[in-house]
Amino acid sequence: MSTHQRSDIMLSPGGEQPGREESTMEFAMKMFDIVKAGFVCMAMSVGSRAGLFEAMGRLEEPATCQEIADAAGMRVRYVREWVGAMATSGVIDVVDVEKETFFLPRHRIPILLSQFRRSVTPFCQLADCFAQATGEVVKCFAKDGPTGVPYSTYSTLQDVMYLVRRSHHEDTLVDHFIPTIKGLQEKLESGIHVIDIGCGRAAPSLILASRFPNSTFYGIDLDPKAMAAATKEASAEELTNTCFETHDAAKLPADWSNKFDYVTAFDAIHDVAFPEDALSEVRRILKPGGLFSLVEIKGNSKISENIGNPFGPVMYSTSLLHCVPVSMHFKGGKGLGTIWGKQSVCSMLQEAGFRVLGVMDVPEVPEECHYLCQN
Repeated sequence: MSTHQRSDIMLSPGGEQPGREESTMEFAMKMFDIVKAGFVCMAMSVGSRAGLFEAMGRLEEPATCQEIADAAGMRVRYVREWVGAMATSGVIDVVDVEKETFFLPRHRIPILLSQFRRSVTPFCQLADCFAQATGEVVKCFAKDGPTGVPYSTYSTLQDVMYLVRRSHHEDTLVDHFIPTIKGLQEKLESGIHVIDIGCGRAAPSLILASRFPNSTFYGIDLDPKAMAAATKEASAEELTNTCFETHDAAKLPADWSNKFDYVTAFDAIHDVAFPEDALSEVRRILKPGGLFSLVEIKGNSKISENIGNPFGPVMYSTSLLHCVPVSMHFKGGKGLGTIWGKQSVCSMLQEAGFRVLGVMDVPEVPEECHYLCQN
């Protein structure tokens, strides 16, 4: 019997029928868990942005809502509701039921404080950012509606992505990622020209510029505010080997031909309206024999082949709420989506004229894939 005829057959992640029927109530509870997680995610975003997780992290003993509010310097009435959301969802612990005291166990701090690489709270803020655009995304479904959503709709995106990327790259970029590319570290130490495409607030470039002072690091992005923030950060860190400019990845300056020894694009090409043109530009600005690191979300081009991928729900939702709309906002935009898939990535790279040297896992980041290419 096909699934079109029966709606109560439970399928496994791979699509096979395990032989047991899923009841309506079981499905309802599964859906409720998803809805519940969405509400808790929003509350976690509030706590992260307000500094409540940091305040609880500083408390060495269980505390009442009033004591938590005092430690954070905030109104207890709002803190109480936030504590309620966190305690009932198991994010923080209830220690004394009678006194109503709460505690953030030490082993959870790296997961909840945004400065740690494994923190989930920047992703909660990312979901919060995407939620701002849901009304505009809904309009795009209509055949006579807008084709996409402008970048400006996502007002906090660059700041949130900086949180996501900075702590991650600080822990992995120099010590784990760069060493996977034979000879690159030595070249960076000697001095080469590097550019990051779609760099946002340029976390990778800032980290590399600090570590390799003999090399020069460029970054380009469509967002002028992000470029201004990156320039300000470079100045604050007293870096003199960086340059951040506002450019379209598909239309880079004419005098940049054969300028760069190494090009990177971290989770950026799938957002570009015209990715084929962007890859063509990367080839043009790369020196002969130069290297290109394209980092994209790991996955397959077919939805059915991503069933069971633990990152699939987050990545497809991210694609729906941001990546496809910002790409298709431009007339003729490709709208690749977050999981455009290994097959499509390799095909597009080869069509652009790159030699794909290898497709590798990204160290410490199981959801990403590194396509190392040569011009």
